[in-house]
Amino acid sequence: MPARAEQIPTDSRAIVIARGEHIHIEAEPGTVAAPTPHRRRKVRASYALKSKLRGCETEVAILEDHFVTVRTVRPDAEPCKYEFDLRFANPKPVRVRSISWFWLILAAGMALLAAGGLWATWSDAGRWSSPIFLSALVTLLAASGAMTMFLRRTIEALEFVSMHGGATLVSVVGGIGSARAGKRFFIELIRSIIAARAARPQERAQLLRDEMREHHRLRELGVLSEQQYEQSKARILASH
Repeated sequence: MPARAEQIPTDSRAIVIARGEHIHIEAEPGTVAAPTPHRRRKVRASYALKSKLRGCETEVAILEDHFVTVRTVRPDAEPCKYEFDLRFANPKPVRVRSISWFWLILAAGMALLAAGGLWATWSDAGRWSSPIFLSALVTLLAASGAMTMFLRRTIEALEFVSMHGGATLVSVVGGIGSARAGKRFFIELIRSIIAARAARPQERAQLLRDEMREHHRLRELGVLSEQQYEQSKARILASH
């Protein structure tokens, strides 16, 4: 799609030219392939986190030449494996926590109710046939089920997003505190992100164009949804 620009002040000319280039890139899918040919790279460091309770698996490996490969398994999506260039990642990770307060409060309330019933009938000789005692046991069982739901619905994720697009490139999902187990690996990943930019320095305009190409490639692979891609594209264009 050709881009058309109206006459505007000189200090804004670069913005219009850059936007025109991005529109041209998006209009010709054949020009947005990975900036480097795919080849088998040696693994420098790896980390895996599996959460059977949540049905989530994440494997991340740092490759030579400052690339990363990611494999994810999520209960609501097809298994996915992809590779991306660390030049486009933000070295500052984002920690996301989601605590299921509803299930926690429900579990605590039922546990207290069950404890009260057991305490009231514990000294009775015929407690095993007492309706209150039996109800307390059922309530205690329900409390354990609610606690299981709390543990399953409560998650903590450590995410690395793209530098200018803000799109999630990798998300390691587990329970509260699970990200601490991979602290040494994530420190190494941050160092690799910083080293990637230093190893292949680029002018800002070219870096933004390449980042948009990388976003387009990840969308084609199904890593980014259409909405995520459009949002990241808007952020990149606004960075000019």
